[in-house]
Amino acid sequence: MWAPPKHVSRILAENHYLGAIDRGAAWVDEFGCIVIAPPTSRRLPTHWLELQRWCLLGIEKNGGSRQWAAFVRALRRARPDVSTIVSYSDPSQGHTGALYRACNWLWAPTWLRLRPPPTGNGSWTAGDQQSIKDRWIFPLQPEPGRVDILRVNDESILRRWPWAEYREPGGVPFKRWRQEGARNA
Repeated sequence: MWAPPKHVSRILAENHYLGAIDRGAAWVDEFGCIVIAPPTSRRLPTHWLELQRWCLLGIEKNGGSRQWAAFVRALRRARPDVSTIVSYSDPSQGHTGALYRACNWLWAPTWLRLRPPPTGNGSWTAGDQQSIKDRWIFPLQPEPGRVDILRVNDESILRRWPWAEYREPGGVPFKRWRQEGARNA
């Protein structure tokens, strides 16, 4: 099921709005393909992975969640060092994040999503502006620094939208919270 990205170039060229990609590793099955690679953002740790392409062929109901579950099991066996997968969805392309939510991804907004800069989003091409993306996180295992890495470092945004701050799944375990609260009282 693992393959080089060249193996899925035709599938991506025909079925994905961004087309083929030539970096990372591909996962191929009856539902379509997934391509992962090291993160492109220099602010993210190199032991994380970025979902570069997720192309479902739409053959079976719930194919996306079934594919994701099989992919995660295989990735955990192949790369036990990876703690986090990050991805970005593009609302301007009609991507609502429904598939990410169905597969238990967590929304981890960037400050650009919460307050777009007045000059718009830049691009590598002069005069071309990028649309704002939604960032999604799939934690594979606990990582102590993940909250700090994903935190929106803009207090005015967090005062206005406190719910928009990334939090680890499950929050603080109740037992630990109760013990620490008793000590601090």
